[in-house]
Amino acid sequence: MDISEIRILLLGDDNVGRTSLIYSLVSEDVVPSSSTHSNDSIRPTTDDISIPPEVTRARVPTVIMDYCGRQPMTPDEIDDLLLPMECPSPNPLLQQSRSLYSCIRQAHVICLVYAFDSRESRDRLLTVWLPLIDRSATTIPIILVANKCDLIDENPHDINEENREFFRLSMSKYSRIEACIETSTRTMKNISELFYSAQKCVLYPINYLQEQNKLTKRFKQCLKRIFTIADQDNDQLLNDQELTMLQDYCFGKIQTNDEKQTIEQLKKEIKRRTIHGIKIISEHRGVITSALTYQGFECLFELYLNKGKYETIYTTLERFNYNRKLELCVPNAPEDLAGELSPSAIDYLTHLFHRFDNDKDSCLTLKELNQLFESLIDIIPPMSSTLSNIKHCIYIRLSQSSTKSPLITLSAFLAQWFFLAQTQPSLTFSYLFQLGYSYAISNIDDTRLPCRMTYICHVYGMSESGKSSFLKRFVSPTIYQIHHTEDLAEKLNNKAKAFLSSDYRSTSTYKPVKSYAIDFVRVLNETKCLILEERHSNDIDEKVLFKTANVNCFLIDRTHPRAFSNAATSFLQQHDYPRLPSLFILSKADQPSVKQDYPLPIEFFCRQHKIPLPIDYSAITAVSIYTNPKDNNQQLTTNTEHMSQSWFTSLLFRSQNNSTRSLEPYSPRGEQSRHQDDIYVRLGYLCVYPKLNYFANSNNDFYNTDALLKYSLYASVVTLGLVTVARMFR
Repeated sequence: MDISEIRILLLGDDNVGRTSLIYSLVSEDVVPSSSTHSNDSIRPTTDDISIPPEVTRARVPTVIMDYCGRQPMTPDEIDDLLLPMECPSPNPLLQQSRSLYSCIRQAHVICLVYAFDSRESRDRLLTVWLPLIDRSATTIPIILVANKCDLIDENPHDINEENREFFRLSMSKYSRIEACIETSTRTMKNISELFYSAQKCVLYPINYLQEQNKLTKRFKQCLKRIFTIADQDNDQLLNDQELTMLQDYCFGKIQTNDEKQTIEQLKKEIKRRTIHGIKIISEHRGVITSALTYQGFECLFELYLNKGKYETIYTTLERFNYNRKLELCVPNAPEDLAGELSPSAIDYLTHLFHRFDNDKDSCLTLKELNQLFESLIDIIPPMSSTLSNIKHCIYIRLSQSSTKSPLITLSAFLAQWFFLAQTQPSLTFSYLFQLGYSYAISNIDDTRLPCRMTYICHVYGMSESGKSSFLKRFVSPTIYQIHHTEDLAEKLNNKAKAFLSSDYRSTSTYKPVKSYAIDFVRVLNETKCLILEERHSNDIDEKVLFKTANVNCFLIDRTHPRAFSNAATSFLQQHDYPRLPSLFILSKADQPSVKQDYPLPIEFFCRQHKIPLPIDYSAITAVSIYTNPKDNNQQLTTNTEHMSQSWFTSLLFRSQNNSTRSLEPYSPRGEQSRHQDDIYVRLGYLCVYPKLNYFANSNNDFYNTDALLKYSLYASVVTLGLVTVARMFR
């Protein structure tokens, strides 16, 4: 746990045996009685005793303190000692007793000692010591110690019953009293047990687990989250395999026979205590297969509490990173954390998506998304201050239910995770940790190496040039009635809202808006995540989320005379050299074009700067190939497979079909649907293989033997699937 040292303080009247208890523990022998000081109530001071961790059961360094200051003897002295600390003491003889408060504050647990044969020392616990501790510290656990239990000669039964009644009344009045122990330094009775119990009170405090013989609300919340993480198939039951995995994760792997015996014993005990704790799954030829419900899971920990197995409870909580106060402690993200999801993380998020897809329609409703985050997220991670100053509208691939409510597809779910990993790696790390990712991979030996999957495309263009429509068409077959993440966040609880919105806590009414679109494309049989970010030529750095991109896309409004001039200026203002691969797009292909006010023709500008010729594009007249969102969720690799192959095929065979241009403007007729989706795939290829930008520099390149040879070689690599060789073109 999160404690480097345990400090135990012994309090009580004089001559009750506090010092004898300490020395009996250290020497493991009876301490000879010392001379009494009849004229003075101050005993000789005992120094703090330090016990190394290797000689204690708890394996934690322990310091034992014995307060030997002046004891209040008269009512006036008692009242004075119980005064608040800020009040000065009128009695100068009690000034040194003020150090008692500092001793109490330094202690982690207090052992209140009284003599078994002295009713006066026992009664003073209720009149002096317990009220004094209550005023000094309100959260320190207390252990009542009845010392000298060997000195009872007359009526031992009556005295024992009287002592037990005192224990019962004290524990009912003071909830911080966690144990009552009878000890003897003459017979060495319960000496080591006393100090071990004191250590357990600090390491495994019961007051956070139980209140009035019932589990605390916070403890139930922790158990519910642990149960949800362990329930890998999300059937609200823990079968034998899931219970075994939970045991192995918390306590290490054990032998198979012991494992089966332990699980069956627990089930029998739970079944005796609660009717609904065990559910029968199947019965075949007399063999009954049962599983543990959440009610039975709570009953299991109540059983541990009743048997005093606090160490078992806190070991389980500690494995799921809860501290002694049942606070979830999320570890700090590594400093060299990359903005990419590992293959195992993608697999786990996909598994998590299907776990909470209760109706198995390959989509998450907003209710199901709420349930996912409400069940597993305990702490909402803080957002970056730079992100909260801007409203980020992210378009992701959604579907619609029969009631027209938005449904989150698997593509949209993963796309948002890729976006978070790129923009806020530490927040993504915190989310994955709370979602139980470390528990899921504890028994998996994943040897796959992470590879880059996320690429950025900046989309430039004048106002009203169609940038927003271009982004929407990336994720939707239509540009109308498209929802972005900010729209969805308004209908979610805070935990799920933080996943989709970067300014969910903001109260500002006006913020600058930045638009994004995220989806997946296929590049050489590999799935890549492409993030389109809307950019303006006059954007300041504070408003730009992705300072650098992998490819630039320039939208040229054919209905505006200065559209190409604006695009050319933005292209020439790039500071990186060599310049990033770029793609020019003539938007609004469904409308008549006007003459561009620029000294150079568009084709000459493209040849001069080795840019592919502009592509005609219309977001209104296009019909997307994505027609079935359910099929889209089955496997991301099938989304754009034929698009990535069609591009290279068309590049190779257009010269044989007497084409006059390598990348001529696409016509709004014929195969426009496929061609317009090819634009996004082409952006993906330019991100991964930027040197492809130089393959088609002019109209005559496709009649050049060298150019055709390059394309033939590249297409052969695609056909054979030799991805390693293909990366030579990077």
